[in-house]
Amino acid sequence: MINRYKKYLEIVDAGFKNILKEQAPFIKCKKGCSYCCKEGEYPLSELEYVYLMFYYTTLSDDIRAIINQNIDNLLKQNRQKFYSCPFLINDECSVYAARPLICRTFGLISIGKQKSKIPFCVDLGLNYASVYDKERNAFIWDENDAVVPKAYNIDRTVLRNNEKAELFDINFGEDKALVEWLREDYADKAL
Repeated sequence: MINRYKKYLEIVDAGFKNILKEQAPFIKCKKGCSYCCKEGEYPLSELEYVYLMFYYTTLSDDIRAIINQNIDNLLKQNRQKFYSCPFLINDECSVYAARPLICRTFGLISIGKQKSKIPFCVDLGLNYASVYDKERNAFIWDENDAVVPKAYNIDRTVLRNNEKAELFDINFGEDKALVEWLREDYADKAL
């Protein structure tokens, strides 16, 4: 299953690469920008969690020790929502290659059930801030602009239930917040 999921991610990432290229004038994400990793819920499927933890085992002992301390601190806080991702080290994702779908799509405008979901980083003057008017809750751009802000159907539920997932016969399994997966996984382990 892991190998099929890895191939699926290669295809998904190629699509994201095209989206990011198209929306480049509005995207401010870069290495070291980690606002989205410092306070979130991080929902992921069982498969995403298994893949993440599989990748974790390939990391150096030093990096795993830092992550283990971060996980231990998180679990001691007993938080359900709005916590820092334990895989974030020095404002960089230590598991970037295995990050969940929510992390891969964050920062882009996605099409939600009722309306477009705008990333919170617009409020920080980052993604899409140059074309988003907070007072009017609307995007503004000149009709002569070569590139306009665009919403994409990249909600994680859509990505998990599409023809690509079917092609690779991927079963994502149950959904939980990262902290819940960790709580179950580390309940009997001494970090």
